[in-house]
Amino acid sequence: MISRLEDVVGKVFLVLVFFYLALQQLTSIVTIIRLRGSMEFWPLALSSRLLGLLFLCFVVGLTVVRLPPRQSADGIEPRLSAIAGTFGLMVLVVLPRGTVGPGALIASTVLILIGTALSIYCLFWLGRSFSVMATARNLVTAGPYATVRHPLYAAEAISAVGFLIANWSLAALLVGAAHFAFQFRRMFNEERVLRRTFSEYASYASSVPMFIPRPFAPVA
Repeated sequence: MISRLEDVVGKVFLVLVFFYLALQQLTSIVTIIRLRGSMEFWPLALSSRLLGLLFLCFVVGLTVVRLPPRQSADGIEPRLSAIAGTFGLMVLVVLPRGTVGPGALIASTVLILIGTALSIYCLFWLGRSFSVMATARNLVTAGPYATVRHPLYAAEAISAVGFLIANWSLAALLVGAAHFAFQFRRMFNEERVLRRTFSEYASYASSVPMFIPRPFAPVA
């Protein structure tokens, strides 16, 4: 009962937060369109924002229709790690940033665009099994999940690198290091729940790498 209540409360919270972020993204899209005459490379920036809006809307929709939880991670740490990994990079918008040249800004935008596109692709396959917290809903092993066990984290890592480049500073480097640490911790927390819930997960994990596709890395 407590797990079900927690899932409902978490669903409402995530829908509200991601809906707010989607509205902010929509505002930035309108701003880019209005100022496009005075912006360099505005089509690239606009494409990145549009994909970001699609991603956020996808997250809201999947959160609303997601499957009920079978099991969730125990304790407060997995929940704190999930929240920190999901929203931690947002602190960069209020921190001082260094000077970033046009080439670096283009590279960062391209990385964000690629990472967001891949994240949307992963969400499509994850479907109603999507969770922010370490929760087992249904085991997905097809599509990108047949290549690595955590493709959504891999795709989000690409976007995170782009975001860090755009907001480059010593503070950004420290925040980025903490972000990736929390993301890796989330992967281990999720794997613990999935192994406990699905008997076939051990076989899946033995044949599919954790984060980096073969032949670049061994199975984790």
